[in-house]
Amino acid sequence: MIEQASAKIFLSAERGHNESAAFRSYSTFNFGRYFNSNKEAFGALYVLNDDTIAGGCAAKMVTDRDCYIIFIPLVGGIDYSDSMGNSFYISAGEVFMLHAPRGLVITLANPYEDAMVNYLHLRVDMKAYTPLKIPFIFSADPEAKRNNFTEIISPVICRDPALPFAISLARLDGRTDVVYTLRDASGGFYAYSIQGAFEVQYRLLQPRDGLALWNVKEIEAEALSNDAILLVVELYEPA
Repeated sequence: MIEQASAKIFLSAERGHNESAAFRSYSTFNFGRYFNSNKEAFGALYVLNDDTIAGGCAAKMVTDRDCYIIFIPLVGGIDYSDSMGNSFYISAGEVFMLHAPRGLVITLANPYEDAMVNYLHLRVDMKAYTPLKIPFIFSADPEAKRNNFTEIISPVICRDPALPFAISLARLDGRTDVVYTLRDASGGFYAYSIQGAFEVQYRLLQPRDGLALWNVKEIEAEALSNDAILLVVELYEPA
């Protein structure tokens, strides 16, 4: 039997919203000018934004603290550059992660003139900044293990035992169940529906809803629609 857990739902409709002709951002947690006392960070995970850049446009940001910064393109690809001299193209089906120092200037550009690009932007707090020679770019294709979780970032994948989190994706057929076993039950677990509806630990998630869970060893998720995609972030103290 899957145990009950402390939980908090972050509804898509209640996210922060910032929009211009070139850029649109929905913020799950407090970010920029958006503040809601009920939308505090989930532990070390303090940014989870759903961002869209218009055709031929770009968005610029500056990191507010030392952090792990992650970009996951969902539709199209993005040109990444920063003030440390890094420059990469990140396509849909890939995940990008960088150890970002406070004050890093990042520019994300849409290379397509006539199409929007959509991506997830995450940040995890870094207690002590450790330089990374080059960013990580990994495959993030959930088709690799359809109807199961595919780990896309972890201490093993990144060869970094100090990494305090892991990220996985699952692409599920309708009415398919999956179980996620946490490394550390005292840590935290965050589920985010990229596409489709889910029941996660007895709670309903619609597209772009999120669910934070504490004090649980195993998570059970069921896809309620076909071709549903779930992102999960596990937070823990490194060994």
